Amino acid sequence: MVSVTWLEGFDPSYIFKSREDFKNWLLSHIDLTYLPPYLPSDDLKAFLDKAISYGFQRVCIPITSITRAEELIGKDKKLEFITFISSFHGNRNLVDEKKQACYTAVSLKASEIEFSPDLSLLADNPDLFKTEISSILDIIKQANKVSKVYLEIDKLPDELIEKAIQLSQGCQPDYISIFINLLEEEDYDGQNLSFSKVWFEKVNNSIKDGKKTKLKVYGRIDNFNNLLPLLYLATKYNWSLDDIRIGTEYGFDILDSLDTSSL
Repeated sequence: MVSVTWLEGFDPSYIFKSREDFKNWLLSHIDLTYLPPYLPSDDLKAFLDKAISYGFQRVCIPITSITRAEELIGKDKKLEFITFISSFHGNRNLVDEKKQACYTAVSLKASEIEFSPDLSLLADNPDLFKTEISSILDIIKQANKVSKVYLEIDKLPDELIEKAIQLSQGCQPDYISIFINLLEEEDYDGQNLSFSKVWFEKVNNSIKDGKKTKLKVYGRIDNFNNLLPLLYLATKYNWSLDDIRIGTEYGFDILDSLDTSSL
């Protein structure tokens, strides 16, 4: 495998024995995301068929698309469905609206449920922030589904990032999902590792209890090279890659670029 010298000498072969090993990890750890608000059945079927043909294990789709998705793939195909409940997907701003959507997702047999709490509560009403998370997690846990709390930490001042992560972690979700800006520029040249480190360190330093909470990372991860900073930083800070998920709509591009890389 090629040595990625701009990542302080990091080499993917420290983790993966072969291209096939790397590919299998990607297929099982990418949450392939496709969240347009209105999804025609033909487009949904094309996306699902492609996901299955590539070998992805799970897809994140709108709550309104789950029933159709199950019908479209048929009983002989295996694909897990994640749904995303938030104020920016479906205008669910109130906690009761999010809870009702959660009940709906459970009834539709979504395998995993991801939701975003109201970050505006953090500064003045942290107890209410934690109560909102706990009330939604209770629904998910009672249904034995995988739970993920999504935090837009890039929109928070530094003094609230640790509070958001630790209050969320205290509610014991399966995953904390965050956006880490792994790229500064559209044309990635590998020279912005220090910028990526800052964000990853903020998260790493905020998560306590021996990293018992798993981590899902969103970012502008749209090809093989753009994935490497995350792998490097996770390894540097002693995260188990079994506990990492990647949220991206570019899963097909990542797999395609892996196939054409020099690994």
